[in-house]
Amino acid sequence: MTDWVMVVLTAIYVLATILICYYNYGATKASRDQAAEMRRQYEEDNRPYITVELIYERKAYYGLRFSNHGKRLANHVRIQLDQTFLDSLKEPSFREMLKRANGKECIIGIGQHYDLYFGSNKFRENTDKYPLSGQVVYQDGERTYKEAFNIDFDSYATFFSVNCDFDDFLKEMKAQTRELHGVGEKLQQLVTVCQVSADNTDSKSE
Repeated sequence: MTDWVMVVLTAIYVLATILICYYNYGATKASRDQAAEMRRQYEEDNRPYITVELIYERKAYYGLRFSNHGKRLANHVRIQLDQTFLDSLKEPSFREMLKRANGKECIIGIGQHYDLYFGSNKFRENTDKYPLSGQVVYQDGERTYKEAFNIDFDSYATFFSVNCDFDDFLKEMKAQTRELHGVGEKLQQLVTVCQVSADNTDSKSE
């Protein structure tokens, strides 16, 4: 009878040990998964993050602005534009410039941006616009990120060159400056005529 009691107690002890090991393993795995998730979230929150937007600068140039909104420097930034879009550009100077820049590397700091222009106001007159697609590839230490972009110009409102109050003021100031220059020239001519008349009068008096 005593032997059977010992066998039962041993079996219970072994079973309890197995259950403890099982639950400890589950707790350890959960802790490890939680630590991995926290690490992933930290890396996601502390990484470079580049966004792309369409810009219209100085009411004269169309371009793309690549901005780093992340918390780390973006290294080895390579902007790769779709070849179909490059071939569709009607302005040779911009087309050749973009082809030379396509795939070259640069660095975009935290809160900084890089602008890439692809046309002047003539681009607006092009009725056969291809979507501007491509991807930007950049690194952060050993990690590499790829952000694809696709801008369909039919989805954007037309860009208009509308003057602001400062532009109107500057235009008015330029017009007044021209008028003042004209008045100055007239006064200079009048002074010259008066000097000539005075010289003639003195010559006659002698």
